[in-house]
Formats: sequence, structure tokens, C-alpha cells
Amino acid sequence: MEASVESVAAPVLDEGIARFLGVTDAGVEGIRMADVRAKAASDLTVYGANLVDALSKLGIHIPPAVQLHSPDEGHVIAMGDHPALQQITDLINNDLSLLKRFKEVEVLHVLMRRAELRLAGKPMTCQHFNLGLTSLGCIAFFTEA
Repeated sequence: MEASVESVAAPVLDEGIARFLGVTDAGVEGIRMADVRAKAASDLTVYGANLVDALSKLGIHIPPAVQLHSPDEGHVIAMGDHPALQQITDLINNDLSLLKRFKEVEVLHVLMRRAELRLAGKPMTCQHFNLGLTSLGCIAFFTEA
């Protein structure tokens, strides 16, 4: 029988992770990847709205789109053609709430990516989380270093 990403979840999941995902009853079967996906999608949408609001207060608007890159060092780098890249980078890295929420979104997407790669028999080496901030919302993706 072929394994699926849905069946990757561990039988017993740490209570803290269940709280992080907003799952109140993980039961003996643990958390399904559908739970992780739903939380990741919701958090990505909320983060995008919060970030756009914070940027608007500084007079910074999207478009043009911005790529938020998460290197191994733990900070965020804004990339792209936007004229306010440095201001965007500084805002996220200096606002503990925005940085924390970015990292939470990153963790959820890394969990999903690791599960997908594990099923494909591939390691998750040299992969970096990225968030694309567009006028239509956010997208999450990975780049290889």
C-alpha cells in the first residue's frame, strides 16, 4: 500500500504542537496533514493581511510584489523590485510580533514540505522558506540555496 502525506503524522503528537495547530482533540491517531495544511493556509492569509496593514501605516503599498526570504540565520530579507525593500526588511525584523508570526507560518510550511519530501525519498537540504506578498495575497514557496 502506498503511503500518503495524510498518513505521515506520528501516532502521538506533542500536546504543545496540537495547541499550536489549534487542534483540541488529536486522539490516538495524532494530527492529520489536513490539520497542518488548514492551519498553514489560515495563518498565511492572516499574516499577509497583518503585514499589508503594517506596511500601509508606513505609506508602503503592494504592488509591486515582494519576496520575503528566510535564510538560515533566523531573520527575514525582503527581495524583489519594490522600492521600499529595506524598509520592509527592517519592519519585519524589528517588530517582534511580525517576525514571530512569520516564523510560525514558516514552521507550518516546513512541516508540510518535510512530509512531502520524505514520502518522495528526498532530503530537505538547502531549502529555504519564502513568502510572496502580492496585491492578491500571500503565497508560500521554497527555494534551493
